[in-house]
Amino acid sequence: MVPLEAVVSAAAYMVLALFTGALATAGFVLPAGENPLRRALLASAQLLLLTFLLVAVFWLIVQGAKLQGGTFPSLDIISRYLLRTQSGKVWLLRELYGVFLLVVLLQFRNVAEIRRACLWAFFFALPLVAGRSLMSHAAAVKENTLLAVSADAVHLLVTALWAGGLAVLLWALWRGTKRLNLSLAWAAQTVARFSRLALFSVPVLILTGLYQSWVHVQSWNALVDSPYGRVLVLKVFLVLSMITLGAINFLSTRPRLFDATGDDPALRKKALRRIGAESLLGFLVLSVTGFLTVLPPAAHSRHQTGAHPATSLQPADGAELKILSPKEGEIFSGDQVPISFKLVRGKRAHHAHAYVDGELMGMFESQQGTLTGIPPGRHTLELRAVAEDHQTELDASDKVDFVVK
Repeated sequence: MVPLEAVVSAAAYMVLALFTGALATAGFVLPAGENPLRRALLASAQLLLLTFLLVAVFWLIVQGAKLQGGTFPSLDIISRYLLRTQSGKVWLLRELYGVFLLVVLLQFRNVAEIRRACLWAFFFALPLVAGRSLMSHAAAVKENTLLAVSADAVHLLVTALWAGGLAVLLWALWRGTKRLNLSLAWAAQTVARFSRLALFSVPVLILTGLYQSWVHVQSWNALVDSPYGRVLVLKVFLVLSMITLGAINFLSTRPRLFDATGDDPALRKKALRRIGAESLLGFLVLSVTGFLTVLPPAAHSRHQTGAHPATSLQPADGAELKILSPKEGEIFSGDQVPISFKLVRGKRAHHAHAYVDGELMGMFESQQGTLTGIPPGRHTLELRAVAEDHQTELDASDKVDFVVK
């Protein structure tokens, strides 16, 4: 299910980035007086928002299928996910807000001040993009959670503005110069206005990206040895490539457009080709960003492939752990298994990792919780005490067997 979930997540973020880029281009980037282009972008934004809402529904079905053991989810599973999990509640709120926003955009279709309408629509769109952070890895960070979620939200927003805006800029330049016969001077002004947006976005993107990497990776070994770390390296490479192309466009393409006299088809074609290459990299960045959202953070991913052998456990240093429920051999109906345990922290224990049949299924700071998505059959639950770095597992654990019907 992970590959499918990653594809759907990447598609949702890509569509939302294009939606944000369309509104930002219509509101901030296009020079004054281009009502035909602005109205076309507003209509595109409406279609993109509708597409996002449909993709989000498919994403919900994928989440339900994970809980259902890989089969099409029942309404009971979907309702429990929406009403009992944080990510489900956030999904529901975003979907409702998206419907509200679509209604607002439809009301803007025939207004006279189309630029002002696009500006309002852009600011209305920001919570929809930023809301993704409430169901991201950042929301699971236990220390400085508000800072982590805020940094993730800002990172998503500026990525959408830059990468999503680039693709929309390419379309606007092509449509304006080839279909509407606008001058290269107009194209130069449009590129210059986008450059100011990019110059703001890139430093913020780098700063928030560095902070997120520090939170979710924590070590060079995790960066190299985990799937999350390797995909993150790929994203960094793509972003650096975008910055390089962006610098070329800023230092070469933009000045040449300003210096052009009259129509110059060769220069126009070269400018579109360069911006197109940067836009392609932007699409790849958006796709990789979507994949990162479904991979376990590098700080935790080494646990995902199965429980470590006892030889890798560190000394307990006074830590003790005892499973209180489920009891040995206890039988459950449904895919949810409540657990409780007693953890004596000793010198280093901070929380517990919960393994079901060797696969990490949860991390618990409070000494109770619920495991979800447990398929029918006999299973082994193992809880292990873990240090605050989320990586060091201590020689303090307990096991029980239980049955799900």
